[in-house]
Amino acid sequence: MTPRKPTLHDVAAAAGVSIAAASFALRDKAGVSPETRERVLAAARALGYVVNAPARSLRTARYGAIGLYLPPGATRLPYYTEFAFGVVDAADRRGLSVILLPHREADDDTPPTAFVDGYVVVDGTTDDAGVRAILDTGRPVVSAEHLVGGEGRVAGSVVYDHETALRGLLDHLTARGARRIAAVLPAAGTAWSRELTTTYETWIAERGGIPISRAIGFIPTAEEVDAAVGDILATERVDALIVGPSGSAAPALEAAHRAGRRVGTDLLLAAYVDEPMHALLTPTVTSFDLEAREVGEACLELFTAIQDADPPTDRVQVRLPRLVVRASTAGP
Repeated sequence: MTPRKPTLHDVAAAAGVSIAAASFALRDKAGVSPETRERVLAAARALGYVVNAPARSLRTARYGAIGLYLPPGATRLPYYTEFAFGVVDAADRRGLSVILLPHREADDDTPPTAFVDGYVVVDGTTDDAGVRAILDTGRPVVSAEHLVGGEGRVAGSVVYDHETALRGLLDHLTARGARRIAAVLPAAGTAWSRELTTTYETWIAERGGIPISRAIGFIPTAEEVDAAVGDILATERVDALIVGPSGSAAPALEAAHRAGRRVGTDLLLAAYVDEPMHALLTPTVTSFDLEAREVGEACLELFTAIQDADPPTDRVQVRLPRLVVRASTAGP
């Protein structure tokens, strides 16, 4: 059997760097330190890695296009629609095109067929075959939120400070009179779900309380939200509720009404992800404006900056969600 030839991924793993950093080092491009470059070259020599000149020529060609990868099922949610428009707007200003990439079957790791200069990935995880395939191309990847399982393989990230934001919301609910705050949280898997769950549980524990939470899908159905909220209200004495996943506010409001709770008075309700309909519900619902379009623009701008001859040294940008207080947390 012919031995498998070492790949760029193998070199990056051996050197303990991202694929993008290994690629920069092997091509003698700016963006990596001399120490990193030498470590990558040493790993390449030890593995017997030889750069494929024709393939490198193809990889280094500029296509003037960016691949955009959204979570499965995300296109029906306002956040991801706004994010995508932000990427497209910023790309258009720079004369670039954006290609929306399809999703893969769980066991399909074949490379993406789109001819692009790199990728923007939103709420990614290496549990997703499409994300794994993108990372394995060796082309630069900018992630919106930390890419779970592939943090060291992205060229840059635009992330939210969910800990500070959620602590601020919990403090807001407390100031409005809440003493037992429950949460409906996204199931484990993404950086966002991990940060929300950890922050909520820590904040409650710091005050000597016991977390009251239910986990539902990252992109839940109305039935999932209804069941989780109904279960909490039927079994726990709570005076405030936070619903995390996008699309949860309206079904949570309905479940609370059916349980005989008066939202905004004897039950405070806040959603994490703001949506246009939150200002139209009765009562209107407090939530965070995540400024999705601006974050999409920031991801594209970071990508193009990384591609420049003098890339930025700080490749992680942090943004704080803006709390929009509405009637649902007015208090008695």
